[in-house]
Amino acid sequence: MKQFTIDKNWSMYDAARQNISASNVKYAVSFYGKKYTFAKIFRLIDVLAENLKEKYRLGKGDTLTLCMPNSPSALIAFYAANKLGAAVNLVHPYIPPEKLKESAEKTKSKLVVVYDAYPHKNRPEFSVALLESDCGYFMGAAAKTYYRLTKKKLGWGEKLEKLLKGGKKTFSPPAKFGFDEPAVYLASGGTTGEPKIIMHNNYTFNLLCSKAPEFLRYDLDEYTSLYNVLPIFHGFGLCINMHMCMMMRRTNIMCIKFDAKRSARQIVKEKANILTGVPTMFLKLLGEKNFVNGDLSNIKDVFVGGDSVSAKLIDDFNAVLKRQGSKAELYEGYGLTETVTVCVVNSAAHHKKGSLGYPLSGTRLAVAKDGKFLPCGEVGEIYIDSEQFMLGYMTGGNPFEEINGVRWLKTGDYGWLDEDGFLYFKQRIKNMIKVSGVPVYPSEIEGAAMKVAGVKKACAIGINDPVRGQHVRLYVEIAGDAEEVKAKILSVCREQLIAYAVPREIVVKERLPVNLIGKIDRKVLEEEAAKE
Repeated sequence: MKQFTIDKNWSMYDAARQNISASNVKYAVSFYGKKYTFAKIFRLIDVLAENLKEKYRLGKGDTLTLCMPNSPSALIAFYAANKLGAAVNLVHPYIPPEKLKESAEKTKSKLVVVYDAYPHKNRPEFSVALLESDCGYFMGAAAKTYYRLTKKKLGWGEKLEKLLKGGKKTFSPPAKFGFDEPAVYLASGGTTGEPKIIMHNNYTFNLLCSKAPEFLRYDLDEYTSLYNVLPIFHGFGLCINMHMCMMMRRTNIMCIKFDAKRSARQIVKEKANILTGVPTMFLKLLGEKNFVNGDLSNIKDVFVGGDSVSAKLIDDFNAVLKRQGSKAELYEGYGLTETVTVCVVNSAAHHKKGSLGYPLSGTRLAVAKDGKFLPCGEVGEIYIDSEQFMLGYMTGGNPFEEINGVRWLKTGDYGWLDEDGFLYFKQRIKNMIKVSGVPVYPSEIEGAAMKVAGVKKACAIGINDPVRGQHVRLYVEIAGDAEEVKAKILSVCREQLIAYAVPREIVVKERLPVNLIGKIDRKVLEEEAAKE
């Protein structure tokens, strides 16, 4: 196994510049019919960094908020801020405007970048400058024409892409981060399911990317490209997709938004070597003729995460891969935003069917109950000790527990270990719902519903869904006309929540069950739903 050495003092910009794999791959990005070399991308990063510093005084210790899907502009903006010594706050590109403003304020952002197809028109008053990115800017001619004809005009600020122009031949040297200084802010439900902002330094991202030989099937020299559909606000999309491609100098085949038909064609046409995604994505690809009948011989590795995966989906997908010429298998992994992303994964070297995988180097697993470690085969809370740990939660809280001098992360998930060290998942303890791999938080859904006149109580739970993994069902106690109140709830939820969190079902109950201390008994509702 080829090992890569990284310097603890490197920023993510530094690590990308180093080309530690000595790759000769020419193109950094392929984006809807057009390709861009690494030389071009690095120059644009340097130009943007200079212009952000000169025009917006962005620099060491500042924060830039990015509300963007996968695009070359998002990549360039991320590394430009990192070069300047600024942290980047990454938020979901569908986040409602008030939540965007709240996130920018919590992270003390100096500048906010929103993309031009942002699906919200009402703009709150921001106390900082706004930039708007043109997602079509880097597309090939045909895709750009179509995008320009169909996109919504936002008009929230100066175009980010205007700042990609500059004639300088020399640029300022990159800023240096301290080891304890945050480089990335990521939103997460933490280990309890309550929304938090997680802080990571540069090292954790660089370190995880350097472990690529541990989970890839072949020597890195045999890879040229990765199909990137996971968004950059997600730890996996940011680290294993975007940053690993930059750091290892492989082509990042970018996709703004997953569309099964387009993605199937693109994966085959561009001969992608690595696919990553959530279960919904792979399920939908199985419904596309261009994929199931296409030449898949270039696919070398496929990884799925973000939610539980059925054995049937894995078997069906593997059968298609094998039939269409690929030696890859769909491998499941496990991780948390607290560890950047994956820290446990199945691979060609370590694989057991039905498991979440085997820990990467620098990670240890344990299962505990009532503060005591359990033997193999017994179910308890999954504990992790890892060199990939976050700096902490910006908003406070401590998910760690020290046992015998070791700081363990309590994951909020139940599972067990077998005698060979493979991890198996049982259920979540934390109060969180996963819709198409995207975490949504019952507390936020319930909070939105409670703003509607006539709603006395509310409780959101996840319902198993064959396509999305789960969808949201909201139970309510109300006063007044049921249909009218339900319509108002949906209106408020659509305005204040990301689309994944909007309830697909609203169930009115005369009385919601409560426990001995008077709180809504979520477990009773979940058990009732499971029996349906």
